[in-house]
Amino acid sequence: MLVDTLTAVSMTVGRGAAARAVAHHAAVVPGDTVVDVGCGPGAAVREAARRGATVIGVDPSPGALAIARRMTLPDQGSGAVSWRQGGAEAIPVDDASATVVWALSSAHHWADPAAGIGEIRRVLRPGGRVLVCERLVRPGARGHAAHGFTEEQAGLAADRMTAAGFVEVHTDVHRLSRRTLIVVSATAPAVNRRPAC
Repeated sequence: MLVDTLTAVSMTVGRGAAARAVAHHAAVVPGDTVVDVGCGPGAAVREAARRGATVIGVDPSPGALAIARRMTLPDQGSGAVSWRQGGAEAIPVDDASATVVWALSSAHHWADPAAGIGEIRRVLRPGGRVLVCERLVRPGARGHAAHGFTEEQAGLAADRMTAAGFVEVHTDVHRLSRRTLIVVSATAPAVNRRPAC
């Protein structure tokens, strides 16, 4: 627990620019329901709430969630915020309950990336948006420098999204002041409706 807490504390520094970038890229608006998979101390959750969304922060670490709860003040936004312990492979959210799901700097930790993408597909409503955002890293990087996606890994994530039935799959690079993000985004397909008889 102490290691989880120390890691979560270290993640609170310098996350604002990435949180703003992912919320902007996802076009979060009031009325959205956002699920942040691997939310850590919750910088992106708080950013989505400031934009008026209802937000669920999901993280496997009790220490990260404890810090996220402490850092979230009631007056930080108009959106409702809740926190749940869980991971990408079993997101503790109902089917078709989210309009946006994102994973910011967490997908490189997933034990089963295909299962994570499948779970995201399950919790998204038709037409919902998914963004997997990672720091762009060099091939062969080691240690902390490897925490992120290479262009090849981003391509694999895009392929998994396509295989899971997502449409409008895109990979974009966004340069922030201190790092470069690679963002794989897609849309859950709209439900095919039968014509009325």
